[in-house]
Amino acid sequence: MELYIVAPDRERSASGHAITLHRPIFPTRIEMPGTRAVIYSVSGTPADCAKLAIEELLPGRPDLVISGINHGPNLGTDVIYSGTVSAAIEGTILGIPAVAVSLCTFGPGDYTFAAQFTRDLALRVVREGLPRGTLLNVNIPPVSPAQCAGVAITKLGVRLYKNQWDRRVDPRGKVYYWLAGEVMELHNDPDSDVVAVQNNLISITPLQLDMTDYRLRERLKGWSFPDPAPGN
Repeated sequence: MELYIVAPDRERSASGHAITLHRPIFPTRIEMPGTRAVIYSVSGTPADCAKLAIEELLPGRPDLVISGINHGPNLGTDVIYSGTVSAAIEGTILGIPAVAVSLCTFGPGDYTFAAQFTRDLALRVVREGLPRGTLLNVNIPPVSPAQCAGVAITKLGVRLYKNQWDRRVDPRGKVYYWLAGEVMELHNDPDSDVVAVQNNLISITPLQLDMTDYRLRERLKGWSFPDPAPGN
């Protein structure tokens, strides 16, 4: 088995699915003693890393894209902002099975258990495959194997933040803002990813590229709209 690691060269939290178009992207080969992995540091976003790796840096198409293990959760509506999930989505767009994995802690974390679970899940995904246009979003509670309550197949919950805008002035008198915030306590369904992690369960949520709301689509077919033809 060959392992390639292609990662951003700096913190890229909440970069979403941004890709770099108006400046060059620089990949730098990294030598790490004790590993057989081929490692690149990339001056771009997580989505850049996945796209560049798959289309240029790797000698062939990979069997699987694993994005992570991220330091911090990617639960519920976090997936809209998440660079970790977006890198996995990029793999899915390019037709490769993909998994995004996050360890749900902002403090110091032991990645051993999360890495072991990710390895086992990766082998299962390669063996079983995923439907085209889908990926898995995995969130692992920061507990020991003995404390883990199991695995839950979940749906996305709701995770909103109470934003705090810190208004500051730079040395030249120009006003700028620094965004901070904290998670709001919200009610979530028992089968959501948020509740699963709260209960020390590993959450696996299947996601899909097709974001069409088919029920609303049918409703909209019954709406009447103005005739766009000139003169009518």
